[in-house]
Formats: sequence, structure tokens, C-alpha cells
Amino acid sequence: MIYLKACPKCHGDIELISYPDIKFLQCLQCGLSIDSKDAAKKLAEEKHLAHSK
Repeated sequence: MIYLKACPKCHGDIELISYPDIKFLQCLQCGLSIDSKDAAKKLAEEKHLAHSK
């Protein structure tokens, strides 16, 4: 899943990368990586709520 303009560093696009034992977010433009299941889940929920309004 890709979140457009969601990177906190450069406002680039972030990809949610999910494996059975780990989830992380990685910016496609600057390479910022967030290795937290909680952070990935929080961003996914925020973006989902923003699109459903």
C-alpha cells in the first residue's frame, strides 16, 4: 500500500512493506524507514479515516 505525501521528513510517498514477522514504512523519495508495527498501523488508520470522510 502506498500513502501519498505522508513522509514526515520530505512529504514524499510512503510504501507500507509487510512481512509475516515485521511491518515497516519506507519513503520512496528520501528512503526514510520506520520500523514499527505501531507506526505503520497508526499511519494506515489515519490515511484510511482521511479517505473515508
